[in-house]
Amino acid sequence: MNSGTLALLRGLSAPASAAPMADKPAPPAGAAQPHGTVESWTDTHVWGWAIDPARPHEPLSVELWDGEQLILRTRADLWRPDVAPPGGAPGLLCGFNIAMPQHLLIEARHILHLRIAGQGEDLANSPLVLDNPKPPLRWEDVAALLPKLEARAAAATSAAEMRDVVGPVMATLGAMLPRYTQLAAQAGEDRAQATIDLAFSFSDRLGTILQDFCARYPQLSFPDAPDPEVSVIIPVHGKFAYTYQCLASILKALPRTGFEVIVVDDASMDETLFLPSVISGAVLYLRSPRNGGFIASCNAGAAAARGRYLLFLNNDTEVRDGWLDALRDTFAEVPDAGLVGSKLIFPDGSVQEAGGIVWRLGDGWNYGRGSRPDDPRISYMRDVDYVSGASIMVPRPVFDALGGFDAHYSPAYYEDTDLAFRIRQRGLRVLYQPLSELVHHEGITSGTDVKGTGAKRYQLVNGRKFFDRWRDALSRHRLNGDEPELAKERGITRRILFIDETTPTPQEDAGSVAAVAHMRAMQALGAKITFVPADNMAHLGTLTQALQRIGIECLHHPWYWSLEEVIRKRGAEFDTVFLHRFVNAFKYAGLIRSAMPQARIIYSVADLHHLRLEREAAITGSPAIAKEAAVVKAREVTALSMADQVIVHSTHEAAYLAGAVAEDRLNVIPWTVKARPGAASFADRQGITYLGGYRHTPNVDAVTFFVEQVMPHLRPLLPGIVFRIAGSHMPDSFHRLAAPDVHLEGFVPQLGPYLDRQRLMVAPLRYGAGVKGKVLESLAHGVPCVATTMAAEGMGLTHAEDIALADEPRAIAEAIAWLYQDEAAWQRLRANGLAYVERTCGDDAINSRFKTLFDRLA
Repeated sequence: MNSGTLALLRGLSAPASAAPMADKPAPPAGAAQPHGTVESWTDTHVWGWAIDPARPHEPLSVELWDGEQLILRTRADLWRPDVAPPGGAPGLLCGFNIAMPQHLLIEARHILHLRIAGQGEDLANSPLVLDNPKPPLRWEDVAALLPKLEARAAAATSAAEMRDVVGPVMATLGAMLPRYTQLAAQAGEDRAQATIDLAFSFSDRLGTILQDFCARYPQLSFPDAPDPEVSVIIPVHGKFAYTYQCLASILKALPRTGFEVIVVDDASMDETLFLPSVISGAVLYLRSPRNGGFIASCNAGAAAARGRYLLFLNNDTEVRDGWLDALRDTFAEVPDAGLVGSKLIFPDGSVQEAGGIVWRLGDGWNYGRGSRPDDPRISYMRDVDYVSGASIMVPRPVFDALGGFDAHYSPAYYEDTDLAFRIRQRGLRVLYQPLSELVHHEGITSGTDVKGTGAKRYQLVNGRKFFDRWRDALSRHRLNGDEPELAKERGITRRILFIDETTPTPQEDAGSVAAVAHMRAMQALGAKITFVPADNMAHLGTLTQALQRIGIECLHHPWYWSLEEVIRKRGAEFDTVFLHRFVNAFKYAGLIRSAMPQARIIYSVADLHHLRLEREAAITGSPAIAKEAAVVKAREVTALSMADQVIVHSTHEAAYLAGAVAEDRLNVIPWTVKARPGAASFADRQGITYLGGYRHTPNVDAVTFFVEQVMPHLRPLLPGIVFRIAGSHMPDSFHRLAAPDVHLEGFVPQLGPYLDRQRLMVAPLRYGAGVKGKVLESLAHGVPCVATTMAAEGMGLTHAEDIALADEPRAIAEAIAWLYQDEAAWQRLRANGLAYVERTCGDDAINSRFKTLFDRLA
């Protein structure tokens, strides 16, 4: 290689010594876009500089490409006293000095490109052409070389001498074996057996070793992934048994998200060399000929990745069910997420890390260490300073734009913390997702002694580098150990205790939908939400996890037995208490006033219970219900008087309460509903539907009324039309309503696909109060709605434009027949309904109203 010729494609030839572009300093960097120059080169090195004029003091990453193949990526962070930022004095950290990877440049000619990472254009004076006069080896050359290698090995007197012989051979084998096993598999051969047979054909001893190896480590077959969403990158150096265990755990906890695995072998000297013989499917094995360290391995794996997301995983881990999907789902839930990491658990079942804290002097703290994995303090998603690189997911464009893990921290340690800080510096969030769990055998790869001679010693060395780089940001952090409960979640502006009767069931009732939407809206304004289900403190599995997944702390048994215990133990930390629904406000407002005097109370009415009961009494003529309504009214007035701020969902309720609640305490806030119309056309939809939770008596009454009084008028107008009754907790009385054209659908777990088949929603409510969730869901899914004026009360919807309104049985049937058959009217109401949802229930509208409420509290 040294006798080759390195030249610029522009016609300049390179002398044997370093060949500078010109004998003058580099010009000031004045271009608007990131740019740079290749200045000099030899057969072994390339020098130059690169900067981004918009951020001249942030070193860029530079890539070396061999044609269309990325060879390496490095930071342009060498001191250049001759390069100046726009309008500034000379002197920048922007230089690079790239060592040519000669073990990869083996062809007769290579076209080499120098580029800024993430950009397609070459630097000035690139590309280069490398002419290698030595052609690739023929088999005869290899056959002649082997006896010389054997003779040199026989003459060796130390392990060091043997390493010089065996290392290159193993590197070559490591590069060739994956291709051999791939071709054998394409020919229909078993990978393991093909490798064993090949070994026996040259050496009985080697064949026996491989035979034993394949018997101890059965084949791991990964699903094919033509277009993987996630690339799982596993850097390894020795410890093959752990690598195999890690890979096996991925197959045991197989994700639903499409993925590939990339194992980057950092010059292992153990069985890792033969990994390709026991893996198949969407798994790539890359081997480095020499040990470059954790950072180099991770960046090499990222360069080979095809996924839209990169998941870096230590090989001394065992993943658990849902581990990958929980990370990927977080990016779908949190659009500005830049990095998401997992909960790490020791083999004994205790917590190793639940997100990290970085203190003022740059020292890290594994929050939650030694805790139980189900401790509520560590079981909800939250923003963190960093997450251990043992399991982190990053969008590939973000990782590429940052130039990957910074080689400034080579070979390892603090590169994950630095990456987290750089991602946050770009305005993205660094999150800990506890629903992603894995066991981590800490210290297997690098040891645990920071004062020894192993890789762990770099933890101290790189800690100083990290502090020097981030001292300004760290100056706002607390000193080591100072109030970790506050340090674990920076940026919280308000701490809210949210109380409801039970854990929300958004698929079953509108009150739960409103509760979750309001919690999320307050989160968006910087509040931390701690949820307590006052009447059922149990952890309800996926229902509780659904809140924890989005960053809501859930207090539950056995950690807390009652709301009173929560108030006694933790009441002092909350500045606000949110009481959802009347029953909770009446039961707990007095207790909160006395036990938590510092806390302001928000009471979300949900609906006015006494008003609903008064209307029910008027419909049914029940004196008992009328009496209950009077009692409830007195209690609701009491609850309203004890709240600092009151939330109602509709203008009708606000007008009704105008005399009882001062204007500056009354807030009209519906809940967030996202428009998500189905794709089915008017012609592809059939039938009408009603949706509700049937523990709520107005829903039972509405269905009974519709079947018994509206259907007789509707059947002659639309012969054969089917009415579908959907929802949870149907009473037995519904079975007598069933008919060939009245179907009991029951609980619908996926509302979107179901509503996409319906042409109309009906909401024939005769009594009730508050905004009706079924009407909002109908409009949000692009299904026009025929409703009573009671069902649309206070929503500001216009008849025949946004919704069809009718109250009497015949009028309801006629409205359905009109809208069911008139496609133009159907399309108009569909479009206007979707626009209403966007305008009234979008994130911006709801968040703005909560901001006004918070301003009033302050």
